Amino acid sequence: MKKLVIVTLGTSLLFAGASCNKDILDENPQSITTPSFLGTPQGIEAGVTGVYSGLRQIYGNDAAFFSTEAGTDLWTNGISSSSGLNDYNPNDLTPANATSTSFLWQVCYQQINNANGVLQYSATVQGMDPARLKQLVAETKLLRATYYFLLVRHFGDVPLMLSFIDAPTKDISRAPQAEVYNAIIADLTDAMNNIADKPAQPGRVTRATSLHTLAKVYLERATSTAKQGDDYANAAKFAKELIDNQSRYGLGLEADPATVFAEGNENGKEVIFNAQFNGDASFSRIDGFTFGGENIAAFNFHSRYDILPNMTRDINYGRPFARHSLTHYLEDAYILRDANGNALETQTQLRTTDARYSKWFTTVYLVNSPGANGGSASAVAGDTSIWYPGRELPAAVLTRIANRKPVAYRVFQPSQYTTEFFPTLNKFDSRNRTSFQGFSTRPNIVYRLAETYLIAAEAYFYLGNSTQARDYINVVRRRAAASGKATQMEITANRINIDFILDERARELCGELTRWYDLKRTGKLIERVKLYNPPITRLATGIYGSNAAINIKDYHVLRPIPQTEIDRTGGKITQNTGY
Repeated sequence: MKKLVIVTLGTSLLFAGASCNKDILDENPQSITTPSFLGTPQGIEAGVTGVYSGLRQIYGNDAAFFSTEAGTDLWTNGISSSSGLNDYNPNDLTPANATSTSFLWQVCYQQINNANGVLQYSATVQGMDPARLKQLVAETKLLRATYYFLLVRHFGDVPLMLSFIDAPTKDISRAPQAEVYNAIIADLTDAMNNIADKPAQPGRVTRATSLHTLAKVYLERATSTAKQGDDYANAAKFAKELIDNQSRYGLGLEADPATVFAEGNENGKEVIFNAQFNGDASFSRIDGFTFGGENIAAFNFHSRYDILPNMTRDINYGRPFARHSLTHYLEDAYILRDANGNALETQTQLRTTDARYSKWFTTVYLVNSPGANGGSASAVAGDTSIWYPGRELPAAVLTRIANRKPVAYRVFQPSQYTTEFFPTLNKFDSRNRTSFQGFSTRPNIVYRLAETYLIAAEAYFYLGNSTQARDYINVVRRRAAASGKATQMEITANRINIDFILDERARELCGELTRWYDLKRTGKLIERVKLYNPPITRLATGIYGSNAAINIKDYHVLRPIPQTEIDRTGGKITQNTGY
């Protein structure tokens, strides 16, 4: 691993930006290969930008979504899988084959060592404004904590390296989670006390990022082997501080859920942290198959439409990777229910009180190519072509659709969902691409203020204050309400439990790289996968479901340590139980 770290450090500097314009955190390739360059003003700017560059690899590719959303209660098999993460296949999810999580390990340690280099050489920088240097150091510590936080959640005990490695070594072993969490909290605390309130340009981390991340870290540590008695109190404290002072940081909830993910608003007022992307293949590794720097969030949750009558692939509807098919649990989570779980909506009224489903899922496709795929030349462009009604339709309605003029359209009821055909999550849709095969350059939102409210709610629930938890959740739910229905969306304190909190996180954050962590943190991964990830069913329309509920075991709350890391250290890095 050390040789790899050294090589990638040089690569990061080679492609890191020596300057940033006022509009975006950008890269400007430089021919730089020696670590001592970090001791110059230009070098430390380039080095910090290099540490940021890893975010593109962590928060935008297949590995990102397979390692955080697949194999949960929200998403079941799409038309392809990755390393057994979707169904816990014991033949695929192995130390040698788990390519997605192995890639995350590799990228995190590359960027951690890059960060260590920046921090080491920052002490020798001459000719730089002290305030600017202080800001860069704070940003670097926050980013290093971010990479370690990902590692400790996936792998548990991990090597803790806080010094720059500039020579090959095999003397590496795993540190207890307690030490790793202490290092993460120390970095975040230092960053919080020294970093700017607002970003100098989009993509930069801020004091708000520190507060939100600290709250998440304490919430996560509270159920780990490293837990401390004041973890929930600290999670509540930092989340509350951010919520109470959100205007200081230029933050606030968007009034409309649709606005949160509107194209062009990725740096909007609700966004606390995001990963920036660009379309320059010279340093972004934009090929789509190596977990590089491309952004494929727009495609991961898209179902097939391009093989159905009167449809063709286009920029508007996107490139349908169809990696993740939503579960019936996720779709039905948007149905308004009473305290006993009974539906308060039926038939055409389903999911009309909570507006998030209608705004964040595409359920209707319009004809874009009359006659294509065995369709009819009589079809009218812009007319309905595909409909996912979200309910089983009466026979009379199906007959009327079948006899519709000038042509019928295709209907997929919930009982007909497959690995290819299902309602599409549209949070990441990208219509500004230059071609229908092209990758998105939209920034991906990683943390946003609505989650801060849900973190605070969970922390206060565990502290025994369900009233405060209710109030935070109701802020999010009222924002999610359809016009005139805010009161119906409000809940009472007696409904607050961890399952309701997880349900609310599902409704608000589905697809946003959080779910596997949520289920693991709350001890609900095994239970909820078995309850809600449907078994494989063969239908006339195809195959739906996965073997996740059959295959998942207790030890799957951690990922396998990459076999290459064990081999490179002669076994000093040990394997997680079960693999």
